[in-house]
Amino acid sequence: MNKGAVGKAIAELGVIVVGVLIALFAESAWNDRQDRLKGRQYAARMSLELNKNLDHLQNDLRWTFQACNSAEAALAEMRDTDGTPDPAMMLRLFVSVATFPAPEYHRATYDDLIATGRLSLIDDAVLREQIVYVYTEFFESLSAWRPPKETELRLAVVRTLPPEYIVRVIADCLVDPETGFLAAKLRSCGTIPSSNTPAFWYEKLMARPDIEGLTSERAWQVCDFERSMAPVQDRLKSLVMELENTAG
Repeated sequence: MNKGAVGKAIAELGVIVVGVLIALFAESAWNDRQDRLKGRQYAARMSLELNKNLDHLQNDLRWTFQACNSAEAALAEMRDTDGTPDPAMMLRLFVSVATFPAPEYHRATYDDLIATGRLSLIDDAVLREQIVYVYTEFFESLSAWRPPKETELRLAVVRTLPPEYIVRVIADCLVDPETGFLAAKLRSCGTIPSSNTPAFWYEKLMARPDIEGLTSERAWQVCDFERSMAPVQDRLKSLVMELENTAG
């Protein structure tokens, strides 16, 4: 084989190699672009997920603030030996303390990223660490501080008062008609009609020897929640802003 043929073969091989390298580079660039796009999509999904959680948390905080005030007011009335409690108001306070909104918090997007190993699609390493930290802290704090739904006080109220009475109290006294969420405080409302007088149901509820102790326990449960979750809520809001910026 003469030098000309060798040179031509080398040139052709070089063209092939360059072509392969260009194809590989183009494929890598395409994959990187697709990964960045998927990362932005996941960031957008997580921001939506966390915004829903923030709405639920805000409702939880409104409820616990209301329940805390109601529990403390009920305890003050029960411990006031000189006064005569208003039975209708006391019943409304007990329903307020026993009511639980029970929103479901979301973490499907985060769990998907962790289970599939796709968290690396989020380019920013600091943001990835923040995502893991905030999600973990949020759900651990909920587990530790969120007041339980089923309590002895709730059972006492539910088993003593007629269901229709409880429903009407919630609808007329506790829920903000504009938002549909539990209001931050017990709303003014009239006496809720029932088959018996409020005094009858109040006396029946107060006949339980443990009612004051159960109310005191509930006050301890609900009054700590807002204080404990406030810094977690701030970090959630900060993460949502970071994710929205990443999603573009």
